Amino acid sequence: MYRLSTDVGGTFTDGVLLNEETGEIAVNKVSTTPGNPAIGTIQSIERFRVPLEEVSFLVHGTTVVINALIEGKGAKTALITTAGFRDVLEIGRSNRTEMYNALYRKPRPLVPRYLRLEVKERIGAGGEVLVPLDGAGLDPLIDYLKREGVESVAVCLLNAYANPVHEEEIGRLIRERWPEVSISLSHKITRRFYEYERTSTAVQNAYVMPVVQRYLRSLEEELGERRFRSDLQIMQSNGGVMTSTVAREIPIAMVESGPAAGAIGAAQLARLIGYDNVISYDMGGTTAKTSIIKNGLPETTDQYLVEGRPILLPVVDLREIGAGGGSIAWIDEAGALHVGPQSAGADPGPACYMRGGTEPTVTDANLQLGILDPDYFLGGEMAISPQLAREAIAKVADYFKISVDEAALGIIKIVNTNMSGLLQSMTVKRGYDPRDFALVAFGGAGPIHAAEIARELNIPTVIVPPFPGVFSAWGMLMADLRHDFTRTYIKLMEEADLAEVNRLFRELERQIRELFARENITPENVVISYELGLRYYGQEHTLDVPAPAELTALDRRRLAESFDELHLRVYGHNAPEEPKEIVSLKVIGIGKVKKPLLQKIPRGRKAPVPEARLGEREVYRGEGRYQKFAIYRRDRLLAGNAIPGPAIIEEPTATTVVEEGQHCSVDQYGNLIISLG
Repeated sequence: MYRLSTDVGGTFTDGVLLNEETGEIAVNKVSTTPGNPAIGTIQSIERFRVPLEEVSFLVHGTTVVINALIEGKGAKTALITTAGFRDVLEIGRSNRTEMYNALYRKPRPLVPRYLRLEVKERIGAGGEVLVPLDGAGLDPLIDYLKREGVESVAVCLLNAYANPVHEEEIGRLIRERWPEVSISLSHKITRRFYEYERTSTAVQNAYVMPVVQRYLRSLEEELGERRFRSDLQIMQSNGGVMTSTVAREIPIAMVESGPAAGAIGAAQLARLIGYDNVISYDMGGTTAKTSIIKNGLPETTDQYLVEGRPILLPVVDLREIGAGGGSIAWIDEAGALHVGPQSAGADPGPACYMRGGTEPTVTDANLQLGILDPDYFLGGEMAISPQLAREAIAKVADYFKISVDEAALGIIKIVNTNMSGLLQSMTVKRGYDPRDFALVAFGGAGPIHAAEIARELNIPTVIVPPFPGVFSAWGMLMADLRHDFTRTYIKLMEEADLAEVNRLFRELERQIRELFARENITPENVVISYELGLRYYGQEHTLDVPAPAELTALDRRRLAESFDELHLRVYGHNAPEEPKEIVSLKVIGIGKVKKPLLQKIPRGRKAPVPEARLGEREVYRGEGRYQKFAIYRRDRLLAGNAIPGPAIIEEPTATTVVEEGQHCSVDQYGNLIISLG
């Protein structure tokens, strides 16, 4: 039997196939098909030439949700909310996310005002019904939305987090009157009290729901025709996976599915080879992404922004910028050179791809400098043109009256500076010392730039895993199923009814177990954990503190002390004498799946075998100076081999650069361990 994963990126779609009996891994890359990403996914799967009836586990990561939100290509969506609250979506919060930008404008609501409708009802903050739902008043609203050609409806009522009875009734009435429309009920996604954020999340879920449902239906039909019989699994933003059946109802949970898989893979790999604290660094064709892994676990956040719009769901805490291999170099009105965030993407791609692209990109610059071998791009499967890369970069060179080589080096220096700033935003600016971490570099372009960035930030070690260009897809095979359920419960710690807290914990646990049962996860493979969202009385923001499954009076002091310690670590100060307040209860369910084992490679001597070294290549280093880099083929390296810089290590999915003064060793699993020296 086989396990298979596919990851749709902005430029390439990656595939990883694991033979469960032998542990052998096969990988491939195909160009992403932006018009219908399912086509590229099927192309990747078919290249493995394995009957899909022999595939026991297939997990898929996709950019379809994030692309729909960023490009504004979701469904025509309406919002139904409590009378008097139709403008919550537009009012938002009073804080400015870009304080010093005089031209800043709040993000445009995904639902225009004429499609934001109100119903008469009111639930109290304690869950009591204050004003019964006017169900009869819903009929003219449905007729109006039908006439307007609405495809999807978000329902978010005031205080539905406390009691969803009115939302459930509205959902039932709409399904009876209008069965073909997509419906997103806020309480099905999150039961937290933040009014604006909850509305924004429900609306974004509704906005992408028809797009995702069509996409998954198309993909499942293609898989069914190829006799795939198991459940299609979808990577979630929280680092877990879910079945496509669940993904249809909560598609917003897929917003960062591919990047989250990279963080999970980095965490699992680092733990297996003895690193607790690492920075994941993923540079693909369109963006560069990073996350922090502390004590073997990726850091998560309960809120995420896409185009300035909040999503109130747990997500692996990622930062990303438009800095990938396809990022375009351009000159602004003042004559300054920039790189990204615009990208050539998969179509037309960088100029060197010979698909009609004419703008200079990072890939073109690396080719011009001598980092990339034009005869071994994607292992020789894809032809690229050094001449077209040179012609594109010549536009920059001519503007600044410098050589083409110098212009290419300038492009690389700018993109490296941008990425160093990205890593600093996740470390130094959050109180972490980069010297305490190792850097796990992957993505098609990540290993090219990682050593230079690590040197700039004094990160002592860079880890480049096998098949780094498809590492996010490998990370999906390491991910368990996961569901996070949260409920608002606001009480002072000393006044909280622990019997009620325990009852709510059991209710959330029951919902999670029912979901896992739908996903065919047996009870013995389910692991449940509990957390309390705590804050000092009078604060706005909370911190999550692990809690026991059954709270007793003795736990009040222990939880308060844990919160004080956590507050000190995160913010640098605490106030143990202040009363603590419970704001939310969270239950996290992990459905364990079988994970691939890392395969050891044969051991060799310190010096690589002669056939591993292909020769030398001159690389431009600036000011008219060229330097010879030793060239190695990665699949010919053995455990224990040591390679001094400067060197370039080539493989089909990526190229790794070892800078002068650095040393690269090969560990027992084939990872490249680069020490800054």
